[in-house]
Amino acid sequence: MLKKKERLTKKEFDRFFSSGKRIHSPLFTLLYTPDESFHGAVVVGKKIHKKAVDRNRLRRRLYSALYKEVKDTDTKGVFIVLTKPGAVGLDFSLLRLAISDILKTIKK
Repeated sequence: MLKKKERLTKKEFDRFFSSGKRIHSPLFTLLYTPDESFHGAVVVGKKIHKKAVDRNRLRRRLYSALYKEVKDTDTKGVFIVLTKPGAVGLDFSLLRLAISDILKTIKK
């Protein structure tokens, strides 16, 4: 889980959701907005998993992968990860690799 100061409020989420740059991959859609610091959010809808337990497990794994990858590369900005059905059932190393690949497109 992200620290409280790194999470987005509902108002901030709505603002960045409508104005962020969308980057698509087979597993995720990443909304990115350059910023002075790191803020993040992960969305896993009911279409991805019917059970809340499974949605929350995937959300926690994505939060962890996003946090570790952003801290390792020292990338700043607002990141909103929208999950697609292809992310279901992947282990942590593959999720982190997918997050890493999508973050590399930002730096180009």
